[in-house]
Amino acid sequence: MSHYRSISPFTTWRRWMWQDADAPDAQGVALAVANALEKLVTRNDLVAADSEQSGGQDAAGRGTAAFCGPRRPGISIENYIERIHSYALCSPACLVAAFVYLDRAVHRRPDLLVGSLNVHRLLLTAVMIASKFFDTMPQNNAFYAKVGGVSNADLNKMEVELLFLLDFGINVTSLEFESYCSYLEKEMVASNHRKGAGSDVDLL
Repeated sequence: MSHYRSISPFTTWRRWMWQDADAPDAQGVALAVANALEKLVTRNDLVAADSEQSGGQDAAGRGTAAFCGPRRPGISIENYIERIHSYALCSPACLVAAFVYLDRAVHRRPDLLVGSLNVHRLLLTAVMIASKFFDTMPQNNAFYAKVGGVSNADLNKMEVELLFLLDFGINVTSLEFESYCSYLEKEMVASNHRKGAGSDVDLL
């Protein structure tokens, strides 16, 4: 059964981010970011499957090879985000900033299709970059590599690759922050409604 919060985590988060109020519900923010990414990955994996059936290249791994893993990770996007946040102790703001970075990268490089083979590595790199930019005491690359389950050398390469994809534009303005918060919040509400509507039906 879907659970609805009486107060959105984004309400507290906005207040905290810009007005130094209490810390936000990081778990709720992580869930919202994961929900949006899972929706994107599901869509892109379908595109990849259609491409493979028609004899095209693997669309899910298309784009920059540095982010493409050898196989689909066994950990969900939501659990991966929670792992990064809990071990690296990055601020909740970094989670949405990471989502902003991925959205920017895709718009700059339309051939970078975020799918199940690269989403975890892209996410790890984006959160690390956001933490270095926004947090007072960020963890280093070696720590993030250990938490994320990749080699330090690979993470170093991915960091450089993503920074160039973003043209080193890693600032997020208050207006952008509000806009992405609203988007993620709406996507979360829509997802909860869809799950609630289908809670009594076995979906194939």
